[in-house]
Amino acid sequence: MLIVLRTITVLLGLPLLLLGLGWWVHPGPAADLLGATLLEGTGRSTQIGDSAAFFIGSGAMLIWGAIRSNATVLVTGGCLVGLVAPGRIISAVMHGGSWTANEIVAECAILIVALYTASKIHQGEERNLFH
Repeated sequence: MLIVLRTITVLLGLPLLLLGLGWWVHPGPAADLLGATLLEGTGRSTQIGDSAAFFIGSGAMLIWGAIRSNATVLVTGGCLVGLVAPGRIISAVMHGGSWTANEIVAECAILIVALYTASKIHQGEERNLFH
């Protein structure tokens, strides 16, 4: 069961990592994938830098945590992705942003998978400690 969870977690992290790299190499298509447009000037630098950092960081943490069976790294990566959901809700409710239910569901699903995988890794570590 754990190997399946770890594999699913890697498969969830990989597109995030690739999207982050896409922000560095081809930011226009990366923005298009997210339904965004590229900003100009300082806004573009911030948009590309911050977006790449988020996607590379969260994707790499999910992948690394799953491959290395590191529950702490998995929780961190999952929480980064999961924290996007309340930001989207706040944007829609308070700031005139679009309601992006599909993305919110996906972000919550990634968080749940990461937390569940981390929990199973942690349970395995406890069993190994006492046997």
